[in-house]
Amino acid sequence: MAVLALNACAPTSDGQLAQAQGTGIGAVVGGGLGAIIGNNSKIGTGGGALVGAAIGAGAGYAYGTHVANQKAKYKTTEQWLDACIADAEKKRQAAVAYNHAMDNRLAQLRVQVRDAKAGGNQAELKKLKQQILAEHSKAEEQVAATNKEIQVQQVAVKDGGNSSRSNELRSKLSDLGSANASTKRNAQSLAQLGNSTGV
Repeated sequence: MAVLALNACAPTSDGQLAQAQGTGIGAVVGGGLGAIIGNNSKIGTGGGALVGAAIGAGAGYAYGTHVANQKAKYKTTEQWLDACIADAEKKRQAAVAYNHAMDNRLAQLRVQVRDAKAGGNQAELKKLKQQILAEHSKAEEQVAATNKEIQVQQVAVKDGGNSSRSNELRSKLSDLGSANASTKRNAQSLAQLGNSTGV
């Protein structure tokens, strides 16, 4: 199943606010990542933080502009929040379907690994481990994409204030978070199964 795509429901009261939020968030995230990377390179932590902050700010500004353009498609904040609610529910349903499919796939892989180990079939175990690693990678990508989605929409909740629609979006995001926790557990189970192959 494809990884969840980020939506365009991040909030803004106008285009400039969206750009400012995007720039600020991008600079902070980029600076943090840059510091980590810089710590392991010749430019050092400070240099890495500066480079990361600059790149992150540029990317954040571009994303903020995109968000402003998306919100401009709606006449009112209520319509915009309704779209965010619908999108969050769609993402939750996709995550639940992904987890259901992954539960079945895990059960199948466990049986295959057990049988291959019982028969001492090293070639089959190596093949299965590659399949498990591929499934694990997909699950990790799913978790990361959903986490990012939740972060973006949580800002939409904040921008919506204490309205009933904002509260409904908050509830939808809680449900999406629960589904994502299940995906994370499946990813951990896949990692454990891969290690159990012994190859």
